[in-house]
Amino acid sequence: MEQREHTPPPADWPGMEMTGMTKLTDDIYFGWERETNPTFWHWCKSLEDVPADRKVHEGCWVAAGTGAHTLVSREPLHLEPSLLWQCCGLHGFVRNGQWIPA
Repeated sequence: MEQREHTPPPADWPGMEMTGMTKLTDDIYFGWERETNPTFWHWCKSLEDVPADRKVHEGCWVAAGTGAHTLVSREPLHLEPSLLWQCCGLHGFVRNGQWIPA
């Protein structure tokens, strides 16, 4: 995976320490904002060239809920089916606590 300069990741955001934030890759994190399924954040490549004053949040971090997914295991994390971000096409599975690109 290509290394880029990111704004601080979700794990470094104030208040996120209570969510059990976990890094899957440099570009993908998840945390437990709710007890049922985790929320994911990914670094969206499609936002890299968008001027800062046009973005909702600083940087290119985009959140996604997983309420429609089945939580197979919380520890290690395993969700079904795969995750797909329509904004940039990032697609993969979370199994055995690891990100597996599709």
